[in-house]
Amino acid sequence: MNTKHLAAFLTASSLALWNTNNVLAQFVSGAKAELGGRQFNGTLGSSKFTEYRDLPGGLFVSTFSLDFMKTDYANFLSLWGSNVGQRDQNFAGQMGQRGQWKLELEWDQIPHNYTNTAKTVFSGTGSGELVMPALVRNRLRTILATDLNPAVAGVQFDTAAVTGLVLGSARGVDVVSQRDKAKAAFSYSPIEELDFKLQYSNERRSGTKPFGGAFSFNAVELIEPTAYRTQEARANVEYAAKDWDIQIGYSASIFDDKVDLLVWDNPFREIDAVGSSSRGRLDLYPNNTAQAVNFSGSANLPFSTRLMTTLSYGWRRQDDKFIPYTINSALDTAANFPKLPAASLNGKVGTTLINFTLTNRFFSSVWLTARYRSFEYDNQTPSLVFPAYVSTDNSIGTVQRRNLAIEYKRTNASIDATLHVVTYLSLKLGYEREDWDRKHRDAEQTEENTYKASVDYTPRSWLLVRSSLSFAGKNTLHYNAEEVAEGTFPLGEPPGSLGQHPQLRKFDLATRDRTRANILAQITPLEILSLTASFGLADDNFKESEYGMLRNKSNNFSFDVSFNPTFDLAFYASYTRENFSYAMKSRQRVPQVGTTPPNDTTNNDWRSDLKDWANTFGIGLTWSAVPGEVDFSLDFSLSDAKGTVATRALGNPADPRFLVTTAQDYPDTRSILRQLRASLGYRLTDHFTPRLEYRFEGYTESYFNQDVMQPYMLPVDPAASGAVFLGARQPSYSAHVIYVVLSYNF
Repeated sequence: MNTKHLAAFLTASSLALWNTNNVLAQFVSGAKAELGGRQFNGTLGSSKFTEYRDLPGGLFVSTFSLDFMKTDYANFLSLWGSNVGQRDQNFAGQMGQRGQWKLELEWDQIPHNYTNTAKTVFSGTGSGELVMPALVRNRLRTILATDLNPAVAGVQFDTAAVTGLVLGSARGVDVVSQRDKAKAAFSYSPIEELDFKLQYSNERRSGTKPFGGAFSFNAVELIEPTAYRTQEARANVEYAAKDWDIQIGYSASIFDDKVDLLVWDNPFREIDAVGSSSRGRLDLYPNNTAQAVNFSGSANLPFSTRLMTTLSYGWRRQDDKFIPYTINSALDTAANFPKLPAASLNGKVGTTLINFTLTNRFFSSVWLTARYRSFEYDNQTPSLVFPAYVSTDNSIGTVQRRNLAIEYKRTNASIDATLHVVTYLSLKLGYEREDWDRKHRDAEQTEENTYKASVDYTPRSWLLVRSSLSFAGKNTLHYNAEEVAEGTFPLGEPPGSLGQHPQLRKFDLATRDRTRANILAQITPLEILSLTASFGLADDNFKESEYGMLRNKSNNFSFDVSFNPTFDLAFYASYTRENFSYAMKSRQRVPQVGTTPPNDTTNNDWRSDLKDWANTFGIGLTWSAVPGEVDFSLDFSLSDAKGTVATRALGNPADPRFLVTTAQDYPDTRSILRQLRASLGYRLTDHFTPRLEYRFEGYTESYFNQDVMQPYMLPVDPAASGAVFLGARQPSYSAHVIYVVLSYNF
């Protein structure tokens, strides 16, 4: 679209709106619309540019709204929308009679563009059965059979032939999904104290997304078709009296997945064999339901005390049929696999929530709040023993395995006291206790005590200081690294298995000390100047963990300033710095059967220290160059994030037991996003404001794990000779956008 066409369109739009203005005034109490056109320039090929949005060139309707209301203001009707005709459009409306009833409707769409650099050797990406062309598959098998045949002396692996075949047969495909959600809500109040509410939503997700499959150590990156549907419904009735109120409700959620199975060809094998399957198969997300009934209420008690409570019970169901042990015909025999212990899971879970809050304001200078919360996840799913197990459709494990019905109960109790010492100073002290009781986890019981304090200090009208500090200590009563294995393997773990390292501690179960601190200061020395600064830190110390997460630390600093020298001119600027660091320790372990000397020793320990930081900077101004007629705004933002991973072996490389030969620092990762917007608007009339706008958006990234990705990685990594990928990336981009917009306001 060129400038002449755009100008003609805006002129015609202005005349049309102008001519209908008098008509609208008779029926419409308010109307707004913003429409225009945009033109792009730059390097726009990256999916990152439109990852969660749709920005087509040419004409667009950015927003609109219409309000209809009778002269008595009792009955109303409102309609509004945004991004009309785009894949991220939104429409909503409401109508009703004030104080009696209201109906709300909404339609919302959200795209997700994963990548547009992907290539795949498979067809059928929308059906759940991914097939590789027979000619390509046969030719690839022939090349590999010749190259890997030990009877053919002097034959080398034909890297070029395999690479050319895979890359030549791979076709480009966009990996994109779309969420479409419809929502409706109705409320009715026959009398002032009584309310009925009904809500319903229906969300569909369609398209594709990346998915990982495997054949033993050979990776296959796939495209998974998505065809999900989630329906949610709620019904509530509420009665509010002078000193008390109650609410009773019911909710339900239903999830359906139209693609039940994902089946894919093995690019490197055509015929099933023990140790190598010609196809892979995976059962996708099962259909399930979740329902709940709840009661909540509150009441004013004597001595300025108020009680609030919530009680809820829910039940969840999932009964997806089990698929056979394997799709590999060379393994799937009656001798290898007895009958499955059940036809389906018959999954059942019950949830119980109890929540009480008690507040007291008897003394004006002392406020007390006590809370109690209990949530129980009661897993009633049958525990089944499976007589055998297949790993990636390649090999049979004859050791029995049991599915564990994991469940837990979490209890929280706290008390807070706020003391208003003087008018400008308040102090808050608090204590919280949290207890977990788990089943089929490494630590079945943990307890945590948290002590909190905060201060609000306002000695002058132009100064505010707010700070908080908390210390928490979590104690693991008994950690058993073999707890899960003992439940999973009724007859013991497979021979030669190492099991979980006895000194490893999973971070959500481990004994931990936690410190949190924050301070904020706001200074307004002049009416035209405001300064705000804040600082926060967090420190998690896993003091008893010898392996796993050892430490997790972070801090942040931010500064904001706003300056309004005149009523028609304003400046603002902001800066935020965030720092994160993590320390982890692990061990390279292999089974010790037949190994001399044994290698499961501290000599094969390694440690990783990870650091991430992010800088975010923003600056801008707004200026009414001609008050009431010409407005100008300019803003710029920069976000810069970097990550480092330093990994080192802790043992002696000269020791014959040393295995950690690849422990080394990873390349740094980096991403930078720059955004600039300049806008000039002219108020043509009381109703029309044309606007010219320029936007720049630039994104650069450096991620070693995807920068060189392509469907076949053998030239880059010889270990990837038996793997195919999507080559999915989100490369850098640079976009310049010109907007010409007409705003209408009635």
